[in-house]
Amino acid sequence: MHYMELLKERGLKATPQRISVLKNLSNHTHPTVDELYEEIKKEHPSISLATVYKNLSTLVECGLVVEINRPNKKPKFDIFDYPHMHVMCKNCGEVFDFHEETENLKEYKKELEVKLDNKIDEINMVAVVATCKQCRD
Repeated sequence: MHYMELLKERGLKATPQRISVLKNLSNHTHPTVDELYEEIKKEHPSISLATVYKNLSTLVECGLVVEINRPNKKPKFDIFDYPHMHVMCKNCGEVFDFHEETENLKEYKKELEVKLDNKIDEINMVAVVATCKQCRD
C-alpha cells in the first residue's frame, strides 16, 4: 500500500493511526488538527486527540506531512506525497494546493542549493494572497 511504503521509506512503523492520518490528509483538504481528529474518529472511535497530535508531530518531523501556519488561526496540515505549493488566503484563511510542474520545482530547488551553498532536504512553500478566487466571487 502507498502509505505503508511512505512510512517505511522514512523508517516509521505503519500503525493504523498513522495510516489513517495519511489517508485523511491525502484528500488535500488541509484540515486543522481538530477537523482531522473528527474524521479519524469515524474510523477509529477510540482514538484520542493526543494520539492524533503525536502522530502528526512525528509525520511533520519526518517530512511526510507539512504544517501550514496561519496568523491568528489554528495551523492546517497536508500530506507531502509529491512536490507542490500551498496558497493561503489572508481574507478567509483557507489553504489551497498549487500544482507547479515538478521539473520547475526541482530546478528552483537546485538554484537555491547553489545560492545557499547547502543541500535542501525539502521545500515547503506557502504563497500568501490578499483574497482567493472564492472570496472574490
